[in-house]
Amino acid sequence: MPDVTCRASVVRTSDTELSYTRAVPAPQRHRGPLATGGPLDRTSFVPLYYQLQEVLKEQIESGTWTTGEALPSEPELARRFGVSRVVVRQALAILEDDRQIVRVKGRGTFVAEPKLDARAGGLSRSLVVPRPAEVAIQALDVRTAHVEESIRRELGVDADEEVLRVTTCLSLRAVPLSISYSFFRRAEAEWLEAAVHPGRNVPSDLVLADHGIELAQARIAVETSQCGQFEADRFGIPHRASVFLAVCTEFRHDGPATRPFEVARVEYRGDLLRFRLEVSDSGPGGMEAMWELTDPVVAGTVAPLAPAAG
Repeated sequence: MPDVTCRASVVRTSDTELSYTRAVPAPQRHRGPLATGGPLDRTSFVPLYYQLQEVLKEQIESGTWTTGEALPSEPELARRFGVSRVVVRQALAILEDDRQIVRVKGRGTFVAEPKLDARAGGLSRSLVVPRPAEVAIQALDVRTAHVEESIRRELGVDADEEVLRVTTCLSLRAVPLSISYSFFRRAEAEWLEAAVHPGRNVPSDLVLADHGIELAQARIAVETSQCGQFEADRFGIPHRASVFLAVCTEFRHDGPATRPFEVARVEYRGDLLRFRLEVSDSGPGGMEAMWELTDPVVAGTVAPLAPAAG
């Protein structure tokens, strides 16, 4: 079972890869046949508005309506499901809060771009797959560093072994989201040291598999904190603004066993991101720490609307 402390949730995660949002198409009016929903259960203790939002959510996620398409109007939904417009508005409000839909006054209700989310973790977690053009990882500093005993112990390195520290900034569409201070056993990260250069972006096609590395589980602790001046300047937010601090250890496969590969301290912007824990199917007690964008403009969930049909 995951270890839990009073300040941070510590989770052991599976080796699920990162996922990024796809490009946002221009919204189009839905011209196909309207989806049919099953009758709502009026004998249930579950409110009708909540039942309705579950039905609509299922239809969105199953592809009945695709990104950018318009849902039926409130009167049409009320007629189809035999409920009042008040119930429909309540259901749509939940979907809007969950960023499943975008409601535009005078235009209609549109299916939003799927939420952008990714596994929380160190730099190596971002190198599992190639990065799309809208995602950039800039190297801020690369050096052999003297590190405290706790990091050496977590990495499993001896006192005389060199430790490589790589500082990076992850951005989406030129908006910085996180800064990572990553530590590796230098002897097994020479390829990384040679590939990244301060002031330049990490090559988008640089992936772990090309260097014989396959990540396994991770151990992550997440808590709220305040950013220092360096992070504030990079993020463009006030000094001591709220951030999420993730301290993580990434493990790699080593034959039938696993061993630590990276220890990282990652600061995530608190004004644009939120964290959630998900139960993993990797095994009993497995969980995953995920971050997702809360700003719809940065996430790309709000796209320019196509001209209304006239």
